[in-house]
Amino acid sequence: MGADERRDGLEPSDLAEQESRLAAFLPTQSALVLAVMPLDPGPPVIGSLPFVLADGAFWSLASELAPHTRPLLERREASVALLADQAATRNPFARERAQWTAGVERIERDSDRFGTITAALRERHGKTVDLLCGLGDFHLLGFRPGVGSYVTGFGSAYALDGLAVISQRRG
Repeated sequence: MGADERRDGLEPSDLAEQESRLAAFLPTQSALVLAVMPLDPGPPVIGSLPFVLADGAFWSLASELAPHTRPLLERREASVALLADQAATRNPFARERAQWTAGVERIERDSDRFGTITAALRERHGKTVDLLCGLGDFHLLGFRPGVGSYVTGFGSAYALDGLAVISQRRG
C-alpha cells in the first residue's frame, strides 16, 4: 500500500474534501448539544450552549444553575454534537451532524484568554454575553473535541480526530 493510500479506500483528496465540508458546516451552527454524566446516580444530562469556535475548541458560558455545569466542572468530560437545522433537512435520517467526545477546560476570569474568548462570543452572540460575564455563576468552558464522527447523509459517515476527518466509517 502506498503512503498516500488509505485502508478504507478513500484517497487523501476525498478526506480533504470532507474536512473542508466539515469546516464549512461548523460556522453555520450557533449552539452545541452536550451530554454529561451527572454527579449523582442517574441518567445522562443533556444541555445546549451557544458557542464560538476558537483555538480548536468550542467555547461557551455555562451557569452553575444548569444541571450539566457541575459535572462539567468536576469531571472535565462531555459528549458534544452539532446538528444541521431540522427545518432545512429533507430527510431527518440523513441529517448532517458531527459529534465528539470532549475534554472540558475552564478559563478563569482574570486570564487574558477569558477576555479574548468572551469578546469572540460577544461578536457572535451579542451583548447578552456581557450580562452573563457579570454573573458569578457563569463559567467560561472550552470543549476540546477528541474522537468523533461526521455524518453528511446516507452512507456518508466519517471518523474524526478533533476537527480532522481521518477515515470513512463503514457499517
